[in-house]
Amino acid sequence: MLLGLHTGSIMHTNLRTDMRVAREVGYDAIEFYIPKLVRYLDAGYSAKEILPALGPVRPAMINSFLHIERQDPQSRRSLREGCERFCRVAQVLGCSLLQVVALNGLEGQSWPEIRSKTGRSLAELADIAAPFGVRLALEPVSFTPLRTLAQSLEVLDVAGRNNVGLCLDTFHLWTGGTPWKEVAALDPALIAVAHISDVKPRQGPEWSDADRDVLPGEGILPLREGIEAIRAIGYDDLWSVEMLGAYHWEWDPFVLAGELKVRATALLEG
Repeated sequence: MLLGLHTGSIMHTNLRTDMRVAREVGYDAIEFYIPKLVRYLDAGYSAKEILPALGPVRPAMINSFLHIERQDPQSRRSLREGCERFCRVAQVLGCSLLQVVALNGLEGQSWPEIRSKTGRSLAELADIAAPFGVRLALEPVSFTPLRTLAQSLEVLDVAGRNNVGLCLDTFHLWTGGTPWKEVAALDPALIAVAHISDVKPRQGPEWSDADRDVLPGEGILPLREGIEAIRAIGYDDLWSVEMLGAYHWEWDPFVLAGELKVRATALLEG
């Protein structure tokens, strides 16, 4: 079992600080948050310059590559270029995963249309990623049309690519209405990464990232049940802890990352 830090959890840091936090707090792995990675690269630094700062920390995943559902020619071109860029970086880092997410670009269309368009897009991006040795990790997001595990499996079936798997996030699974028994029935080979994330009571008419401003174990999500369901498949590789929220982002990042690690470790070992 490896424990990773999703660096969106300490949002107001830069890339080098993220690596120092992960290293000094004692995480096994790190997930690079794309806005920070882009800012670092656009400032003139190279991916190779990241490697010495990692130390023993494994570069586990680059996240999140958004809006893969978009269909207009300009968006498709941007997606292809972005996918290739991040896969090149991943190859340099020895990072095997790129998280991909479909949001609300197809909202209002029928599910068969959404499934087909998103699946074809996923296949196109997977073909770009394959030569770099990168696997795409599709995450269902509970406040989008692609919100459940069952829907994600249908999209993977349309894509029909071997280098595509799933990112199982406890927040999105639970708030999206996926029963834990469906999680426990998965083929373990499909799981690329698991995210530990709690939630507060919903603040608006739909779930949102603003509801995630709570430390693991202090929210309303039955995290132990979710972890047990994922482990029931036989999965116990990379677990990343994710917490999004304005209140906790104002903490000292070392303190916050340390508290997240303590709580995630207790949940995984309990």
